[in-house]
Amino acid sequence: MQWPETIDKRLAAVAIAALAALVVGLTTLPLPRAILGAVLAALMTLATIEDWLNFRVPNLLNLALAAIGVAAFLLGIDPLGEDVERSLLGIIADAALTGGSLLLIREVYLRLRGIEGLGLGDVKLGAAAGVWVGWQQFALVVFLGTLAALLFVLAKSRHQGHWPATARIPYASFLAPAIWAGWYLAQWSNLPLF
Repeated sequence: MQWPETIDKRLAAVAIAALAALVVGLTTLPLPRAILGAVLAALMTLATIEDWLNFRVPNLLNLALAAIGVAAFLLGIDPLGEDVERSLLGIIADAALTGGSLLLIREVYLRLRGIEGLGLGDVKLGAAAGVWVGWQQFALVVFLGTLAALLFVLAKSRHQGHWPATARIPYASFLAPAIWAGWYLAQWSNLPLF
């Protein structure tokens, strides 16, 4: 099926992701959390597309992600989950720890290799994600995003041959969906997984 010329494919992808997240949310979460999940899915889809096409995550998108999470908290809906008791200071600490962890990785890699491994947009996305997933869940988010990026590199290498060490990877394109997945899993924190 071809899209009409006037419809931006990016907007369609965002709408489809938000609608899919809303459907999943409505079947498994209370209405306010389902709506939050749809908004988060829309923002993460935008981040994924922007980073994939341009290797950047806009500051405005990161700001919107953090602001919507804080606004939800101030309205009495902590994005991290129903059972969670955080203060505004706790949310700020989560953002500082999650963004700070990626900033540390960025700086260590830069010092060791002499090249930028993570962009500041990735770091800011990590900080904004802290509002939504907290520092405890962020390790899972980074693991999932990094695993997806690694699988992408392996598949690309197998298809095209050697992957040059200097090749760029749009990491936020893998981190953003992992943020939504980590957030969704955090909604079920009261369920025993093992």
